[in-house]
Amino acid sequence: MICQFCHQDVSDPCHDPQEMRQRAMNHIDRCEKALKEDMSDGINPSDGQSAGSI
Repeated sequence: MICQFCHQDVSDPCHDPQEMRQRAMNHIDRCEKALKEDMSDGINPSDGQSAGSI
């Protein structure tokens, strides 16, 4: 099903722009947390080569 707000194919579309923003912020938080954890493991995501060796 396509979300009418973000136009992504999702199983549970957003019901209004406020819900879309809340989900986006949650997604950003999860990505930032994962990135910090990766960096603490010694993986440098900006070198362009680490991703292929994970």
